[in-house]
Amino acid sequence: MKLVSQDLLIFTFKELWLDNSKEEEEHSKTKILLAKEAEKLQFALGEIEVLSKQLEREKQVFEKALSNIKNKALKESTKKDKLISKCNEIESHIMKQEDLLNDKENEIKELQQFITKQKQILKTQVSDLKIQKQQESYIAQVLEKKQKKGLK
Repeated sequence: MKLVSQDLLIFTFKELWLDNSKEEEEHSKTKILLAKEAEKLQFALGEIEVLSKQLEREKQVFEKALSNIKNKALKESTKKDKLISKCNEIESHIMKQEDLLNDKENEIKELQQFITKQKQILKTQVSDLKIQKQQESYIAQVLEKKQKKGLK
């Protein structure tokens, strides 16, 4: 029985030793795999850090560009408002000038009507004077004929 038990013990020892060797081999493979994965992880973490810094730089560039665009838009808006205000002032000035021009045109029309009326009055007066002159001339001729007849 000792022999069987010794054989069994040797067999069990060999089996344990083989199992241990397999476990060590598996452990070694796992360790190598873990080291590779750790290296991949470190590489990925490094890439994440690089990409994070790049993203931060791009974010800052974008924010600066956005700020510049907002400032430019504000300046353009202010400029547009000033131009609109100036256009409104000019439009108001033009309207005042048009009103003044209309007043002057109305005054000119009134003066033209007055002149036309005065011309008509003068024509009438000239006509009356001509008639008066003709009448005086006729009377003078008649008187002259009477005087000539009376002298004869």
